[in-house]
Amino acid sequence: MSQVKVYKKGDWLFKEGEKLTHLTWIQSGSVNLCLIRGKKNLEIQTLGANHILGEVLFLGQSTHTTSAYCTQETKVLEVPIDLMKTSMESASQPIKVFLRSMMDRLKMASNEIKNFRLEKDSSPLPEDQVAKAFGSLYHAVKTRGVATKPGGPVEADWVSLKQYAQRIFAESPKRLEQSINLLVKLKQAELIMGKPIDNPEGPDELQAVRFHSPQFVEDFFEFFQYYYFKGGKAELLRVDDFCVQMLDLFVQCVDGLPIDKFGIVSVEFGKLTEYCKTNGLNLNNDHFSRLEQKGVYNKRTQIAGVVYVQFELKEYKKIQSNWKFLKEIEKWNEKGFVDMDEKVVKLAKKGETSCPQCLAIIANQQKFCGECGFKLLAA
Repeated sequence: MSQVKVYKKGDWLFKEGEKLTHLTWIQSGSVNLCLIRGKKNLEIQTLGANHILGEVLFLGQSTHTTSAYCTQETKVLEVPIDLMKTSMESASQPIKVFLRSMMDRLKMASNEIKNFRLEKDSSPLPEDQVAKAFGSLYHAVKTRGVATKPGGPVEADWVSLKQYAQRIFAESPKRLEQSINLLVKLKQAELIMGKPIDNPEGPDELQAVRFHSPQFVEDFFEFFQYYYFKGGKAELLRVDDFCVQMLDLFVQCVDGLPIDKFGIVSVEFGKLTEYCKTNGLNLNNDHFSRLEQKGVYNKRTQIAGVVYVQFELKEYKKIQSNWKFLKEIEKWNEKGFVDMDEKVVKLAKKGETSCPQCLAIIANQQKFCGECGFKLLAA
């Protein structure tokens, strides 16, 4: 029996290789067809209302040849295969021949698209497009946005922003929207929703976007393009989760401490190690070396017999922001969309056992970390 279902954004309708049990008729919303390869979702195409999924059953296919997930709340009608087969068998011979011919063409076209996607990096945001995507967004905001007050947040009409980025920079609306969602997730922007003018009683739609600091976006894409196109520096764009957590602890530890005229903050080495230990990290020299390999430097000096760790706080915070930016892009490419409802990993504190890779809480005798998959004990 056919049934109507409503799926949330991010829900999977089916995955490649799963048994085909019904046809899915999209009534509203949006669905992405993709191929899952490792941690990446290779996007094939986006389908909207009145499109049908699972049509490969007419070619004798018993399993799904692609995966499909919802990019927004989606309403579908699921029709059992047996019901569809009965309807097909009752069709006239010319109709059967026509449908068979159309399905064969569709199969050839789909195979060509899949092969093209597999040959080319079709991640939602490939590395060579990162600087362009956020550079386009930044210049669109600067051109179409209006400051709410001098030096304050900038608001931009969504339609105007989308059209400008598309016409001037050939940036896809979908990528632009996900880029904005990423900024919202980082608390650097917020969405302004409202009723559409032509449908006052309809559901709320995105009307405008408020950017707290366009400079934040500019700093990131300039940082990225500098290291991406500079030979031998691309490693600095690879996110090390452990270094991210460590840098967070350093910045938290010096919160409220005085900063000198050069922007340098000093913290007693003993206080820093104790703070890190309280939050699940036993600090040692190897950790400092690991940070230096990622371009994060500090100075240890002795004053009146006390060892201090000194670093430029503004620079640390900028690196911290860039790393979190990169991490969110990495997650976006893995999932195929920016997950706004992602749960926050709870870090271990003093007296709790933590994963040496990501510092998440782990239970006794746990063999693998539930957050990052790091192997904890010999199997």
